[in-house]
Amino acid sequence: MPIQRNEIGVSTKPLAVTPSDTVNLATPARYLYVGFGGDINVTPEDGPEVIYRAVPTGAFLFVGTVRINNTDTNASNIIAHL
Repeated sequence: MPIQRNEIGVSTKPLAVTPSDTVNLATPARYLYVGFGGDINVTPEDGPEVIYRAVPTGAFLFVGTVRINNTDTNASNIIAHL
């Protein structure tokens, strides 16, 4: 089920992410927490992949995404909030 725009709210299912260029998340993420900063390449539900550059450590990235790609992602300890 696609997430609705402007539907942030409280995460009920945080999930540690292993970036992959081929495997989607089982459920689209509502937003991401970045434990160790860097670049993050995501594939949104309704568009082409996007690279967020220089995301700081401890940031929340409010982007609905179905996949965190391994290519061009050097941030780590990423938690997807479903």
